[in-house]
Amino acid sequence: MAPGSACSISSFMLEQQSLGGVSAMKRSRQFIRAASVCAIVLCMQVSIQSVGAEPVLASSLGSCKPVPVLKGAPLHCCLPAPKGAPIRFKFPRIPRTLSGRPILRERKPAHVVQRDPEYVRKYNLAYARMKALPDTDPRSFLNQWRVHCSFCNEAFKQRKTPGPLGPETGVLLQVHYSWTFLPWHRIYLYYHERILASLINDPTFALPFWNWDNQLDQVAAMIPAMFLPGFGVPNSALFDEFRNPNHMPPKILHLGYNSKLEAEGTQNLTNEQIRYENLCVMYNQVTTKVSARDFLGGPYVVGTDNTAASVNVTAGEVPGESGGMENAHNVAHEWTGLINDPNHPDNEDMGNFIYAARDPIFYSHHSNVDRLWDVWKTIPDTVTRSGDRKRMDYTSNDFLDTEFTFFDENQEMVIVKIRDTLDSSKLGYKFTDVSKSDNLWIYYEPLPPHQSSKPCNSSNYPAAVPSGKNFIGKDPVSFKLDRRAPTKKDTQGKGVKNADQLQENVLLEKVKIPHSTYARFDVFINFPAANRQTHLYMSEYVGTFTHLPSGMVDMSKSVSEWSSKSDDKFRTVTIRYSVNAALRRMGITDYNTDIIVTVVSKGARNSSPKTGFTFSNLKQDFQ
Repeated sequence: MAPGSACSISSFMLEQQSLGGVSAMKRSRQFIRAASVCAIVLCMQVSIQSVGAEPVLASSLGSCKPVPVLKGAPLHCCLPAPKGAPIRFKFPRIPRTLSGRPILRERKPAHVVQRDPEYVRKYNLAYARMKALPDTDPRSFLNQWRVHCSFCNEAFKQRKTPGPLGPETGVLLQVHYSWTFLPWHRIYLYYHERILASLINDPTFALPFWNWDNQLDQVAAMIPAMFLPGFGVPNSALFDEFRNPNHMPPKILHLGYNSKLEAEGTQNLTNEQIRYENLCVMYNQVTTKVSARDFLGGPYVVGTDNTAASVNVTAGEVPGESGGMENAHNVAHEWTGLINDPNHPDNEDMGNFIYAARDPIFYSHHSNVDRLWDVWKTIPDTVTRSGDRKRMDYTSNDFLDTEFTFFDENQEMVIVKIRDTLDSSKLGYKFTDVSKSDNLWIYYEPLPPHQSSKPCNSSNYPAAVPSGKNFIGKDPVSFKLDRRAPTKKDTQGKGVKNADQLQENVLLEKVKIPHSTYARFDVFINFPAANRQTHLYMSEYVGTFTHLPSGMVDMSKSVSEWSSKSDDKFRTVTIRYSVNAALRRMGITDYNTDIIVTVVSKGARNSSPKTGFTFSNLKQDFQ
């Protein structure tokens, strides 16, 4: 069978060959087993109803490339071959009470459940047993890390037809920067949690969630003590040595955090100021994101290359587009990892998608991200002009039929579609209600707009050059943005009844960002005086974009060569900021009023146009 065909047996052998030292007899047995699996899967594929070629189809079978890093040899993130034919996902059987109510596993806040010594012992034991599993076991902690390392760093390629052995497209697979981010991580945690539960024979076991958005409880946003040494209850399996020593309790996670300012000693905020900034960031990254596109991220269909530096729009290609939840979650990664440590240029563990899942706190962090997806769907509309738009997931088949493969607690490979992930209760779990703290950021009111002695005049600022190279450097940059009223055409395909239900956005189109660098852009409306020290708890602040190092296509050159013209070191993304609420607070109700958009870069790059970030256009958009 030719390479690249629907079933290349050599792909099954990749993991075993990379381990080396496999006897001829053992290789023969593996070959026979692989051939059998191939035959069964091919039959299964024939029986699957065709759904077209638009949804992204992903599997850990087939070709798998090493993942380059800044320091050290490329990492092997490939997964073992399954022992049998992959199976289709089935919802779990959920036990019920005598009255018929479902009994769901309950994920509880980490800062609360760590007070239960019995839970911490079970939690630690589950990870200890997972870490003791052999590397050939897909349930092992090593392979659980590899799942994230590979799917989130372009180790695999998209597929053309349903099933784990469909022919590859040649386009690298990346589950960040799009609508796949939340569903993929949800089902990843689902199986991770079930594996842990099975290892301690406790079907009621559930992961905790690191409630870092909670600004009500004084300790909720700190790194939970049960992940740290000297806890008092055995917890060595929950510890990770690669965490930022400057961010240990009583420091609280700062969603306005910037490593550059911290290194310069210029980010000196009180805990009270940090809490206000955290509330405002959550408000702008979650509450003001009414549409699915704004919260979950942009479309990701077959042929979309989120690793590419250029995008062919005429061919139907779209750049990567993170949702508000992904951007907020990135900051927790950066803050926890070894940022600003010259001995760790990869910012491991949590500060880099390559290494993040090596830290047990990663799964608690993503448990909270998963919870916030559920919360987002319940938030009332206080953003659009109509005030009655319901928050909903995408409903297109391109979204719903996107599929991935995971290993379950029985070591079986399971094919899961996004449509299987949308209701957490059907997956058998729920979250402890912390709505009292959620409401602080859901209904947050930023400080009143600045009253300047010199009113902003948008005509004093240049407009972005369409399809041009507009630069964002170390210094803040401001642009005039022409606005217009939405039309009936703007409502098409948006799932809204009328134009008043639309969300108005500011778009930075096709921003080129190096794969290997952290980037952060804070955006302000009608406040051109904004700079890197400007507080975020103000009406003019409309949101943040963050980019973590990931998917380093070619790291053979040093980090000092980011200014190279080589496009394989960059990815292209579109950044979306929601402005309805901010414009209303500033008294701008007329769509014909132009505004000033100020972009404050808090990355580590300088202001020279030769090395600054570039984007193709700045424009208004409706969702």
